[in-house]
Amino acid sequence: MSWPLFLAKKLISVFLYPLGASLLLWFVGLLLWRRRPRSYAGPVLVTIGAVWLLLMSLPLTGFLLLRSLEVQAGQYADPIELSRNGIKYIVVLGGDLRAGNLTSADRIANTSLVRVMEAIRLWKRIPGSRLVLSGGRVSEKLMTTADGMALLAEELGVPRDAIILEDKSWDTDDEARLLKSVLGTDPFALVTAACHMLRSIRLFRQKGLNPVPAPADFETTEFIFSFNSLLPTVQGLVMTHTAIHEYLGICMVMIRQSVSH
Repeated sequence: MSWPLFLAKKLISVFLYPLGASLLLWFVGLLLWRRRPRSYAGPVLVTIGAVWLLLMSLPLTGFLLLRSLEVQAGQYADPIELSRNGIKYIVVLGGDLRAGNLTSADRIANTSLVRVMEAIRLWKRIPGSRLVLSGGRVSEKLMTTADGMALLAEELGVPRDAIILEDKSWDTDDEARLLKSVLGTDPFALVTAACHMLRSIRLFRQKGLNPVPAPADFETTEFIFSFNSLLPTVQGLVMTHTAIHEYLGICMVMIRQSVSH
């Protein structure tokens, strides 16, 4: 993907997420309110923006939106079953990467760390398998996500000759396209966040690949309802943001698939 297209996609998507959409509604509402003080349009838009942000910040909202995605990802992969089906490649999709003088574990914090650990769990129990670590970089000041994951995998005992790197991709669509030459049509275990699995599987299959879901990083395995579930939190907003990001991505995959047909 070219840099201008990548940047344009990121900028447009900002206003489709809860916080960006609310800010846009407030901006337009306040502008109308100032120019047409007697009109109800301005106050209504400001109110809608506030209510929308409130609802999207509830832990209950985030849980429900993410849960429907994670349920479709299935359960944790069974390495014995994967081995029985001839799986030799364990593909790990790129996630978070931090800058700075950090340890290999701290550098790929959050979802990347969970993905690598899950992939190593599978690798240890699938004889002769190899890790395929994927993910490029958006800044020359950072190492690639693939390199960051590889450093941790090696420190945890995975030999270098059991690791294959794909370090050019910027997003999941890039990863599917660039990995086609490595994976061909053979089945492989696809390790990514559970909420990201549905979109990833569709993208890889669109490219003619044969992924087998191996989800990790579940966030909604259990929900304990309490009064706090109905109070807005930053974490609730983050969960909602993540879910909407995936739903938008799935919609784009479906649109592109219908257009290509």
